[in-house]
Amino acid sequence: MEIKLNSIGNKGELANERIGFVALKNCQIKHFLLVHTNKTENGFANKGQNFYWFLPQEVKENDQIVLYSKRGQNSIINNNNGTKTYFFYWGLQEAIFKTDKDIVVLANVANWSSK
Repeated sequence: MEIKLNSIGNKGELANERIGFVALKNCQIKHFLLVHTNKTENGFANKGQNFYWFLPQEVKENDQIVLYSKRGQNSIINNNNGTKTYFFYWGLQEAIFKTDKDIVVLANVANWSSK
């Protein structure tokens, strides 16, 4: 996969709860979907509670991507090391990680269809 989920910060606090990713190589993040679901004995539930599909955005290797659970204005900052950090906002009304069973699953959805 071209991006990796690498951190979750401030679980349970809507004002600061965030999920961090790093780009492993240059890619288009619109091909990635994040699903909030629950951990089960066999992995995770097949029923999602919230979904976030990244907007079209080219990222480069080692760029950071931060997705806040709350509402906000998407933005980009240039880092001193030449990479960028992209900030996105899920727009939820409550935190995702309320229990130990709450998890997120990152999926590559480069090929999809709708009807």
